[in-house]
Amino acid sequence: MSFLHYSTDYHRVVDIFMHTPDRYLPFARFLADIMSGDAELSRPQLELIALYVSQLNDCQYCVDSHKAVLAGLGVDEATISAAQTGSSSEAQTAEMLSFTAKLTRSPGTISQENIDSLRRAGWSDEAIEEMINVVGLFSFINRLVDGIGIKGTAQGMAQAGSMVAKHGYGPVVQMLQKSAEA
Repeated sequence: MSFLHYSTDYHRVVDIFMHTPDRYLPFARFLADIMSGDAELSRPQLELIALYVSQLNDCQYCVDSHKAVLAGLGVDEATISAAQTGSSSEAQTAEMLSFTAKLTRSPGTISQENIDSLRRAGWSDEAIEEMINVVGLFSFINRLVDGIGIKGTAQGMAQAGSMVAKHGYGPVVQMLQKSAEA
């Protein structure tokens, strides 16, 4: 059950978006572009960042949601669990998660050395910008979900995770576009 009077039936982040589709349509387009568009980072890498940001922000709804998407993308449970704690046996992914933690927890302390460290790990500037975008996107979504009080259900997470794994975030944009035009 959510906190706002008009949102007592909300169980998904898309329910928030659908309340005022004109407000959230530009955001949903940006979300779909970053998470489902052409990117240097793979979809699993993008979702691992979203998972870790959500874990750091203590947003259980989003943690469960991204775990479901990652499972739908075929990522093994060990990789998902490791990323949830900010670790990885793969050096490049570990550096990505370390940067994710710093940008999430203390963005004002990001320095040239942090960027240079990502470059030394093999990340391009475009991939670094994608990381920054994912951290920013999910920091916002975590606060939106937790501020409104969305809790979700296991069945809803599994369905949403499967849908996002198969189709990306584009269907959310299509739903909002249709609702905004109505």
